[in-house]
Formats: sequence, structure tokens, C-alpha cells
Amino acid sequence: MKIRQRTWSKRAAVMLSLVAVTLPIVTNVTTASAKKASQSNVAALLQPHEADYGYVVDGYHHNLDNMTYMTPTTDPVIGVINGFTKYWRDGKVVDRAMIDLNLAKSAKVTENRSTSEGERSYFTDRRDLRYNLISGLGPYAPAFSQNANAQTNYTSMPSAPLPADYSPKKVTWASPDSKLGALVKLVNVAEGSPYSGINSPKHYVAMPRPYRLSTAVKPLPVIKEIMAHAKPDSFDLPSGHTTAAFDSGLAFAYALPQRFQELITRSSEVGYDRIIAGRHSPLAVMGGRMTGTAIAAAVLNDPANQAIAKAGYQAAQSTDLLGSKDTTAQDDFKNYEKNRKDYRYRMTYGFDQTGDTHQAMRVPKGAEVLLATRLPYLSATQRRAVLFTTGMPSGYPGMDDQEGWGRLDLFSAANGYGAFLNNVTVNMNAKKGTFNAKDTWKNQIGGTGKLTKAGSGQLTLSGANTYTGGTTLKGGTLQVANSQALGTGNVKLTKGTLALAKSKVTIRGQFQQSKYSRLRLSRAGHLTIKKTAKLSGTLKLTQGHLKKNAKLVTYQKHTGKFTHVQGLPKGWHVVYTQHAVKLAK
Repeated sequence: MKIRQRTWSKRAAVMLSLVAVTLPIVTNVTTASAKKASQSNVAALLQPHEADYGYVVDGYHHNLDNMTYMTPTTDPVIGVINGFTKYWRDGKVVDRAMIDLNLAKSAKVTENRSTSEGERSYFTDRRDLRYNLISGLGPYAPAFSQNANAQTNYTSMPSAPLPADYSPKKVTWASPDSKLGALVKLVNVAEGSPYSGINSPKHYVAMPRPYRLSTAVKPLPVIKEIMAHAKPDSFDLPSGHTTAAFDSGLAFAYALPQRFQELITRSSEVGYDRIIAGRHSPLAVMGGRMTGTAIAAAVLNDPANQAIAKAGYQAAQSTDLLGSKDTTAQDDFKNYEKNRKDYRYRMTYGFDQTGDTHQAMRVPKGAEVLLATRLPYLSATQRRAVLFTTGMPSGYPGMDDQEGWGRLDLFSAANGYGAFLNNVTVNMNAKKGTFNAKDTWKNQIGGTGKLTKAGSGQLTLSGANTYTGGTTLKGGTLQVANSQALGTGNVKLTKGTLALAKSKVTIRGQFQQSKYSRLRLSRAGHLTIKKTAKLSGTLKLTQGHLKKNAKLVTYQKHTGKFTHVQGLPKGWHVVYTQHAVKLAK
């Protein structure tokens, strides 16, 4: 294949000035989806959409390195990334403007890479694809490395470029016969399955690597000789490292959901590292996220892998890993806001929505398995609703595949619903532990449905929510960590505790509390009820400054009184006025 590198380089250089430096503001499909769902059958909205190839989770066994079998209808993994053939197909450019922009983004990253980014991208390049995910374990990484016998022969970056034929003796990344062998086997199945390869889709698109199209894309110096002598058919899209990062990362995240968002952020970082090294372009990395996600879901849904998945989860939750947390260990992913910002940016790499922006969200068949351990208290249908209401808007390059793999925003989905399409009941059993006992939903939840919290566990709402259906508490604890967390509807406490973690909380509808329930707030807190309040049960006041005549609860009007008031020192009590419950002494 003849590549006109100089021509591409000039175009890429011109496009550099067009690359946005700041992160794009990416909005979810929540509002539009919720509005549409309120007028439609929710069950129909959540039904999987069959692609020309069927469904990845049913047909991923057809993804073989067989060049005579590669079409979007015969190989589902090719089908997932077929949208990118609008820009490059079978070794030929189709959309020059998009390819120029893709190269410009690649060049910009390699031009601005820092020393630390270069070193990280070197290790990502050379280490075993599965080993790359260990850093996402953070404080659990030392225990994993020790109890899984994890190893690599790349521990430092050389000062001079490696020779083109450099090939050290391979080592096993982790041992399936170790204490954490069951977890190792799960990751091996996800990444090492004969159906997880991406040779067929690479050759179907046949898009050259960015450094071969543009001299503005600067290979990482330490591996430039290796890159220069790579085989001509070592193609760009989809990125193999990114594919492996997501199928391995999601296998790890399935087993250790306590690090779900950190692990998939590391998965996305692996893709970014490939751009830093000059190995891959943003479009290739986006395609790798899609293929890796689809393959992970297929592996976890495969009946042949159910025992392996269960054993891997149990191994991760054992004292050999979960019980061996090292708080002194380096954690590159401890900053939640940075993780969220990085992950969301790497979904689109700042590309504009050049396609149809009005496509309805689709949730692929079997995708709900990816949240099975992160949101274990939700049903499969509920997890599909979470994926539906947190999905990305349509129109981004290559992401509008027929099933919907490209638009899944797993980072946001790990934060719970983006909207209540209908009435949602959450039943959490604290005895089951993990997120069954305690979880936090951080999204800003919209929609017209009602939230009912049941069971013994604790659910925290920390978003500025706008759902209109109201909130009912039937058991356990519902903690309010945002002044607008309870949406705009009525709030009813039947059993359990409504705990106000914010000093000021507003209920925009009516408030009703039964004698079997408890309202907990700080002595200095304030609950504003915009409409009427029906009071009963227990008012539990926690530590806080006491101020005579301070208003604890205000309302338009009220009936009844709290049966019990706890947490006040001797001599203090509450009084009820026409519009408030006040502290008195």
C-alpha cells in the first residue's frame, strides 16, 4: 500500500489549530429520553435492537481471525465498528476532512506529551495487555500482585531507542494457579478468548497507523525503531490495546466493583496512552472502547463462562484481595472528578456531532451484565434502564452502531439512573454486603417516575434531581446529600430513615411521615417543605449548634406532630407554629 505521508502531514499541520484544547461539554440523553419515555412504552424502549449480524452476545464466536469471513454481517465485531468506514474503508480514505482532523488530534497529543506521559505510554506499549490494568486496582494492587504472582519484565524505560527486533523473554502476567487464580482466569477468558481478537476488523477497515499518514504525529522516541519496522498491515482501527484494556478492565471491574469507575478510567487511559505513543489515533481508540466493551459483555453472558465469572468475583471479594487493602499504595485514580472528566472526554476526544443527533438511545442485548455486580440490587431490566438514561447523545463519529455499544457511558451508569422512565423500586438487602448495603447515586436524575426505596440498605442521592414522580421510603435509609436530591414531587416516609446529610434540604411537594419512620437532620439543619406536612414518627437530631427559635422544619401548613424527638439536651424541646417546627428552651 502506497501512503502519501507528506501530503497528509501538511493537512494535519493545518488542522492542528482547529483542535480544541478545552474539554467539550458533553450532555447525556437523559432529558430527551425521559420525555420520550413518558409518552411511550418503557419496555419497548429498553428492548435490544437487532443488528444486521444479530447480537454480539449471541454471535461473538464468529469473530475469528479469518480474512475470508470478514464482513459486518458475518463478524459482529466488524459490525460494531462499521460506522467508522464512513471515514476510511479497505485501505482508502472516504472522508478526508475527518481523517485530517483525526490526524491533527493525534499530532497535537504527541506534540504536547509530558515526560511522565511518555513513560506511562511506554509501559502500556510493552507490558502484557492484562498487566496494564493492575494500576486501576489502586490500594488493592499490591495484594493482587503478590497473591496472583503478577510480573512484568518492563520495570524501567531505557534512555535510548530499543532496536527494531527487540523481543525479551515473555513472562506470564499472573498465575492461574495462585491464590487469586480464579480472578486471573476470568481476566484471561475476557482478553485471551479466541473470539476477542480484532484482526478481522482491522483488516476490514485497513486504516494505516497515524504516524504513517503524517509526519506531524511523533512516535515515542524509545519505540520509534520498533514502530518504523512494524508490518505494513499493522493497522490502526480498532486499537487492539484499547480493546484489551476494556475487556480486561471490565472483567476486573465485574469481580471488584468497588473499583469499577477507577478501572474503566484506567481502561480509557490505556487508549489515550496509545495516542500519546503515536501508535493509534483517537478514532481507533474510540473503536477499541466499543469492541472491548462488546466483547466483555459477550464473555460475561456466555453460559460457558458463568462458573469462571462467579469464581473470579468470589476471589476478588476474599481477604486475599478485598481484605488486603493497602492505604499507603499509590492510587493514580483516587480523584473522582478527574476520573469523570478524563473518561467522558476520551469517549469522544472532542469530535463534534457530525452525524444524526436525533437517534434514540439503544441498549445492546446483554449489556446489563456489565453492571451486574456494581448495581446488584437492581434487576436486569432496571440496569438496562440505567444504561438507557445515562447514554451518550447520538451523532459522534463512529459511535452510532446498530446495537448501541458506542453510546454506553459506563462511568455515568455506575452512578445510577439518569432519569426515572417509570416508577422505580430499589430493594437493598444490607445482609448481602457490598453495594447491597450502601451505595450512592451521583447523577442528576430527571424523568417522570417515582422512586421507592425499600429493604435494609442505605441509598444516598447526591445529585440535583428533577424527577417529578415523588419519593417513598419503605425501609432502610435514604440519605439526602444534595439540597435538591428529592426531586420535585411528594415525599412519603412509611418505614425507615430519611437522613439529611445537607444542612438545608427542600421538598417541593407534600411531606408525609408515618409513626414507623424517622427523619434525621442536624440540630442546625433546615428542611423546607413547599406544601403541606403531615408529621408523625421520630425526629432524630444529630450533633450541631443549638440556637433558640431556630427553624428545623418549615412548611405551608401542617397536621400532626412528631411522636418522638431525639438528640436534644435536657431543657431543650421543639415547638410547633403555623409554618415551622422550632427549637425552644
